[in-house]
Amino acid sequence: MNYWIDTTRLFPPGERDSFPLIHMTQNWDILRLILKEGLRPSYCRENVTNDYENKSACFPMISTSNVSIDFAIDYQRSYGTLGIVLDKAWGEINDFNPVLYLERKSDLTNEIIEGFKSISAASIEDIQSAVNGTTTDHKSLMTKQLVKIFAHSKNYDGELVRNERLLAEKYPYGMEREWRKIIKVDYAPYFIVGHDIEKKKDFNDLIKEVRIDYKLEHLRAVIVEDYDQQDVVKDIICKKFDLNEFPKEIKIKVNTIRHVPDE
Repeated sequence: MNYWIDTTRLFPPGERDSFPLIHMTQNWDILRLILKEGLRPSYCRENVTNDYENKSACFPMISTSNVSIDFAIDYQRSYGTLGIVLDKAWGEINDFNPVLYLERKSDLTNEIIEGFKSISAASIEDIQSAVNGTTTDHKSLMTKQLVKIFAHSKNYDGELVRNERLLAEKYPYGMEREWRKIIKVDYAPYFIVGHDIEKKKDFNDLIKEVRIDYKLEHLRAVIVEDYDQQDVVKDIICKKFDLNEFPKEIKIKVNTIRHVPDE
């Protein structure tokens, strides 16, 4: 059968993925700091699992979800009930990337786990040198690729644990459509494994001054919990960007139910 593809056709806005990038938090003070200074990274533990074994590592990251505001409020309660909503262009400018979701039974998952195991025999110093680009031989380049693929990978579904409490045995992480940025700085490791994971707080102190800020043009909305917080948000944004009036195009969504207590 003959067919023809029109390669000059542009997708109208209604056919394009218009969802923003949303970062949820469970603490009002943290949201205020985010609005004032930008998002702060932290070392987060990530697991990649197949039917036989689990591999873990912590990466310094900022995570967002490429979903609608209503979806974030209804289905991402475990992350919090407050949030900042930024357009996708902000994520693209700041080197965010969609996560690679893995089905635990797939051959790709097995290959990623085997690849990560193969580089585990090398010293941490050698691996860090490869990731930082200090060494550029063939083995180092392959090591760098494997680590970065692992850094942006996640099982499509898995255990949901919050504050050391199991909330769901098979939580569908894939529905979150995560976009992630891994922080790369000279004074902090690109990842930590083994017993170093238990010292995650100390490593977070190394990157406590790092921020990924935003411009006014990228701010789409802010999610708050009560109407009094609306005025605080408006005041923060007006002061940050030296505005006389809060922009009408920026929404403030009131999410009235608190699902997660402050830590």
